[in-house]
Amino acid sequence: MNQVKIYDVAGAAGVSLATVSRVLNHPEKVKPATRERIEKIIKELGYKPNLNAKGLASSKSTTVAIMVPELTRSSVAEMINGIADCARRRGYLLRLFVNNNRGQEAPIESEKELWGDVIASGVDGVLYINDELTNEHLELIMEASVDVVLTNTICNDPGVPSVSIDYVKAAYDITKEMISRGNKDIWMITSMRKYMVNDLKVEGYNKAMQEAGLEPKVIPVSGKTELNEATYREILSKSYPEVAIVVRDSMAVSFINIARTFGIKIPEQLQVIGFQNTRYAVLSRPKLTCINTPIYELGEAAMNLLTNLMEEKMGEDVENLQQLIDYNIVWRETTK
Repeated sequence: MNQVKIYDVAGAAGVSLATVSRVLNHPEKVKPATRERIEKIIKELGYKPNLNAKGLASSKSTTVAIMVPELTRSSVAEMINGIADCARRRGYLLRLFVNNNRGQEAPIESEKELWGDVIASGVDGVLYINDELTNEHLELIMEASVDVVLTNTICNDPGVPSVSIDYVKAAYDITKEMISRGNKDIWMITSMRKYMVNDLKVEGYNKAMQEAGLEPKVIPVSGKTELNEATYREILSKSYPEVAIVVRDSMAVSFINIARTFGIKIPEQLQVIGFQNTRYAVLSRPKLTCINTPIYELGEAAMNLLTNLMEEKMGEDVENLQQLIDYNIVWRETTK
């Protein structure tokens, strides 16, 4: 018999994952009738919460954990700056937990161990930065005995607190804009490794292309420069588009560099658009046009939301648990 998951309880009760999580961890925040119904279903199904997620989080420490999968991306550093500035203003200390589980045979087991360490450390809340969100990750999040805010990603359950931008709309908008300028051959270059936010960008791109009656062309490449350059050389030796929209600035700059070795003129022959507006964008030659993902502001807003949740200023019926931050297009030298 398969182990009963928190999803099974939520489905049987007809409530969100967040409501089940509150019954497990903060029952005083749930209406008595709802709480009793869910507790009955938990008993009937034989659901057993993950003990690692319960941990020792019983006393207030005014400390927040930041959980990240890796530290190599410039966007993560900028996001942490936003988190740190808000934490300083609100009187919270930060602890950083890194789970770089690439290449591990059982990455989710490593994630479970890390969650155990995080909760046992006595933090009051968690900012969770991971754009490879799976149902198994959500299971760990919803069973945690402290408040958790997803940072720079979002899940389908509206009861799960998160701060992000609307990546589908952002990709749709920039693709539609380039189509309106007369471009038809537009590629989307994405990561070979599955990232939720990049999948959302591809979704928006595909929608705009299909609405215009154009054939989408999605090209997955490695996020590592030494690997994606070889792929770019192979692609560009055969053809190149009018426009390339690239899911990450570093990947876009690498694409530009290889294109120039083939004598392709930027932006006269090939226009390139990035999707973060990190420091790579202004260091690029020519300077990179980007969707400006306000990374610092995302971190700041996530910390602010988490602080409000921890200080119980928002209550169980808050409608704005999933916050979308505004984005804009920064036009530079890689577009006409």
